[in-house]
Amino acid sequence: MLDNIYLEALTAVVEEGGFDKAALKLNISQSAVSQRIRNFEEQLGRVLVVRSTPPEPTEDGRKLIKHLRTIRLMEYELTDSMGLNPSGEFITLPVGVNADSLATWFMDALESFMKEHNVLFDLYVDDENRTHEMLRRGEVVGCIGTGSKPVKGCRSDYLATFDYLCLSTPDFCRRWFKNGFNLESVAKAPAAVFNRKDETQSRMLEKIFPGELVTHPIFYVPSTESFVDVICRELAYGMVPEFQVEDQLKSGQLIEVTTQGRVPVSLYWHSWNVDTELLNKLRQELIKFFN
Repeated sequence: MLDNIYLEALTAVVEEGGFDKAALKLNISQSAVSQRIRNFEEQLGRVLVVRSTPPEPTEDGRKLIKHLRTIRLMEYELTDSMGLNPSGEFITLPVGVNADSLATWFMDALESFMKEHNVLFDLYVDDENRTHEMLRRGEVVGCIGTGSKPVKGCRSDYLATFDYLCLSTPDFCRRWFKNGFNLESVAKAPAAVFNRKDETQSRMLEKIFPGELVTHPIFYVPSTESFVDVICRELAYGMVPEFQVEDQLKSGQLIEVTTQGRVPVSLYWHSWNVDTELLNKLRQELIKFFN
């Protein structure tokens, strides 16, 4: 049988990012946390956490943390349904989400759900093409991501498809693309890219210039709000979801550099395939928001 005291220590070390912070959370000494982890590893005969900064769980450690999070979720639902949670304690759900969704529709979709069920989110933010990796590693119970194929042991539900547009201000477009959006102009014009994992810009260029190796100046802007601001300040052009800049498009502040550069991005809700009322309601709220 797995000892929950050991499971809690392992999970706290990973979630809090260190043995000292885990000790504060568990209200025990740092040496006691270390001893529990050592005892757990000796009991199972394998390493569960890499002593790096911050500590990283091994593959076995991730499986055990996922197991504890599943237990937490089921225990919360059981005690809540039996009326054994009179103080209205919160449950925290780790969820992966891409920055564009978090900055726009995500909280609108789940605000009522969070208030009704005393749920808090521990949000892990990454590119929409990468969030499913968090789910695969057991770091989150669900994530917003691209790709319809579910991770092993999980399920996938389609949410919506958004067009990302290639945008700039009119003056920026006249300055850098006066002879059109061609290989020569693209090689010189600065482009805003969210981070080095962001594939939207490269997908757009591959669509317009198939088979061509296109290099160009890049302005990395890992903030959804600042990303649009950089474009509006005429420091770069970039790929932005249409729904995020409807007002700027209507006013003419921003224009499409090329209509050929539209990149559709489909979003899905990926989650553990665990039959709990709370996860099912979370899934239903997300699907309902787009229907």
